[in-house]
Amino acid sequence: MRRLFIINDSLSNKISFYIIAAFLVALPFDRFFSEWLLIVFCVHTAIHFRMEKLRELKNPSVWIAGSVFLLALLGLGYSDYRNQGLNIALQQIAILLFPVFLSVSGLHLASYKWQLLEIFGLTCVVTVLYLYFDAFRVIRYFHLPLASIVKKQFINQGFTKPIGLHATYFSMYVVLAVCIFIVLLLANNVRRSYIRVFCLIVLLIGLLQSSSRASLVAAATTIIFLVPLLLLRGKRRTVFFVVALVTVSFTMATVTQIGVFRKRLIDDLGNDLSEYRDPGDLTESRMARWKLEWQVILKSPFMGYGSGSEEDVLKGAYFQNKFYRSYLLGLNSHSQFLSFLLNQGLIGLLTYLYLFYYGGRIALLRKDFLLLAFLLLLFIVSLSENILDVSKGVLFFAFFLPFFLLSDSGSDFVKST
Repeated sequence: MRRLFIINDSLSNKISFYIIAAFLVALPFDRFFSEWLLIVFCVHTAIHFRMEKLRELKNPSVWIAGSVFLLALLGLGYSDYRNQGLNIALQQIAILLFPVFLSVSGLHLASYKWQLLEIFGLTCVVTVLYLYFDAFRVIRYFHLPLASIVKKQFINQGFTKPIGLHATYFSMYVVLAVCIFIVLLLANNVRRSYIRVFCLIVLLIGLLQSSSRASLVAAATTIIFLVPLLLLRGKRRTVFFVVALVTVSFTMATVTQIGVFRKRLIDDLGNDLSEYRDPGDLTESRMARWKLEWQVILKSPFMGYGSGSEEDVLKGAYFQNKFYRSYLLGLNSHSQFLSFLLNQGLIGLLTYLYLFYYGGRIALLRKDFLLLAFLLLLFIVSLSENILDVSKGVLFFAFFLPFFLLSDSGSDFVKST
């Protein structure tokens, strides 16, 4: 464990390293700690800033990673909802701060990439273990049967409630941690393999308990396709692909035989993708809302309605079309892609899509498994969630995108692990 926290560098770089490590440890918990650690990192970097570091800002990855925030500022210029737009921009400012300050901090990210990633992965493992400890503590306190762990109260949001984090966002953290431990396990360090296998099992079980459909799809796709494509060669690639495909298929077939998982992963998904709505009992499927949102988008497709417009524009559409449940709950678009179309129109959507193209091209050139897995996770979750409307989604996106883009060591971890 000590090796993760020992670095041989200047005092200012050591402090930068420890602040980033603390940020990663705090990420699954209350946003207060994460946001203040971001501020501390920026202040520390500013104090030790040297003019020659300005040349690092010529790296296009810095500005492409921060483009979403710049886009939000652009959308403020023509928005009729500037107060809301300004609040969102302030919430998203980390999207620009992280790439800028990481690039000029003087810390050589590639040198400490795997130490920081393993710290984050272990944080996710400990968090999953804590959530299970809390769940079984409640079960014991109320004298419930142990089988209650697979009841509704302890699945999805019920599982992550003790840390106050939405199950989808926690699942995103866990998926990335799974990817980290897969790579570390393939490093063939026998002495640490048992610990890494244990961590991987804990994370995968926690991922099932969180039951985020998008994150499960991202994890399954990554394990079945990206691992053999980028991390294995020859016969090992084929064998792993077949074993992973059979194992994931068997696991999901088995898990969905349990009532609560079948309802969450299959029945609820079917309801979301149907076009069912009944104003009488205030029920609307997600697909019905998406169709209505698309009609709203088509009224201003190129520029959207401006930053901060999504909530008010959708509430008006929900009320006019008798989507009363969505209106009363003030539901957002539940798709980051639709959110960009609503706020900044086609310009916003193309900017966001370009992030995936740019990052994906770099990942393939470097054979950077983690960057590609991270982008795949973002893309899949963005189909059904507004990642950048929630602080923990913003911080996850804001840190890891520039971190992977700026730490150019995608396939050389074995040499430094």
